[in-house]
Amino acid sequence: MGQPWASRNTETPVRLPLVLTTLWAAAVVLELAYVLVLGPGLPPLEPLARALQLALAAFQLLNLLGNVGLFLRSDPSIRGVMLASRGLGQGWAFCYQCQSQVPPRSGHCSACRVCILRRDHHCHLLGRCVGFRNYRHFLCLLLHASGVLLHVSVLLGPALASLLRTHAPLHTAALLLLPWLMLLTGRVSLAQFALAFVMDTCVAGALLCGAGLLFHGTLLLRGQTTWEWARGQHSYDLGARHNLRAALGPRWVLIWLWPFLASPLPGDGITFQTTADVRLMVS
Repeated sequence: MGQPWASRNTETPVRLPLVLTTLWAAAVVLELAYVLVLGPGLPPLEPLARALQLALAAFQLLNLLGNVGLFLRSDPSIRGVMLASRGLGQGWAFCYQCQSQVPPRSGHCSACRVCILRRDHHCHLLGRCVGFRNYRHFLCLLLHASGVLLHVSVLLGPALASLLRTHAPLHTAALLLLPWLMLLTGRVSLAQFALAFVMDTCVAGALLCGAGLLFHGTLLLRGQTTWEWARGQHSYDLGARHNLRAALGPRWVLIWLWPFLASPLPGDGITFQTTADVRLMVS
């Protein structure tokens, strides 16, 4: 009744979202470089403070880039997973697109064109689904992305405040909300536009990543996926500590510090212990 592993459609999904995200990130980096080199630059710092700032920035960037790379390399789909002899159990379903039995908590993604183990959602910014094998890296990249963006915002804050103090309130509001319009109309210089653009992007990005981390952190503690949260399902909530180990591995306390730290997941993404199973074992 179906393929022993994932669908026969092994085409790589279009990477347009990843390309667009990369171009956007490159634009922000170039604008930031312009601000630092030709613009107002960073506020004066003592040698020790500057060294600490550089060390923190390097730590954040290494973690961010490492988790992004591992997130993209980790395939959360059912490709290569033997399923034929394990189907037809409770919660299993048949996917007509993949022509395969799929386990509980899995679902088909129309963008990835394959079923995803413990599917949470499809990340449109990176063009890949968040599932069983890459959930850890998704959470960590949210943490470090918000940290990097917040760090840049704090460093450039004094320069932006100094710029805004030289303009009228209406001009200030327009510069913060519509920096492109201010540049095209000749109201600000290129350096002033770059500063406002980078700050707008970093603040908005930090808020977005922080909100995503808060939301998914809550789901993590509850043992839920986004799909299960939307439908009010709590079948896999075994307590906060067990939920953390099930999703992040035994070293769930340390994985936030380094993306390449080994923390093997205790499950296989196919079978999951439920609250009912625990109650039955206790009784």
